[in-house]
Amino acid sequence: MKEHFEALVLSDSHGRRDAVVAVLSRLNFRPHALLFLGDGLRDLSAITSDDRYADLSVYAVAGNCDGSMIFPADEPKVRMVQLGEVRVLMMHGHTFDVKWGLGEAVAYAAKKGADVLLYGHTHAPYEKTLPQGERLRDGTVLQKPLLVANPGSLGAPRDGQSPSFGVLTVKGKSVLFSHGTLL
Repeated sequence: MKEHFEALVLSDSHGRRDAVVAVLSRLNFRPHALLFLGDGLRDLSAITSDDRYADLSVYAVAGNCDGSMIFPADEPKVRMVQLGEVRVLMMHGHTFDVKWGLGEAVAYAAKKGADVLLYGHTHAPYEKTLPQGERLRDGTVLQKPLLVANPGSLGAPRDGQSPSFGVLTVKGKSVLFSHGTLL
């Protein structure tokens, strides 16, 4: 079993196919996976149709701007991905009201046994590790640490921020999240 994974984490590309390709071409490493957190599912066609990325595993969730009532998105709103020994819960976050706080999303991730919660929707980079034993707003007590992260927005950053992305590195049970910008 592979012990080391590096995943590119993208969210909220909002029509910027060029930005998806630009990030992949500028990385100084080849990611094992791309984790897409919604609002721009169609933008992934820029890499899924390119033979250069045929070996890249792509996991995605649908955001509030993906699909419609008539043509719903093919991807789920929440997805659990296993990277080695680490369980990564992916969501766009709109169904958990992440713009108003992370409490509901964090409690859901804890109940699902996630080691990492990745979310989008706010267009703002974020990263924090909640320690084992922390009591959540709903009374749940974390049974293990939980890394909570948002890569920000690749296509529509807010408040004058640069387009951003994340990199999730997994080594055994250890996880590290870092942010990058596309200038």
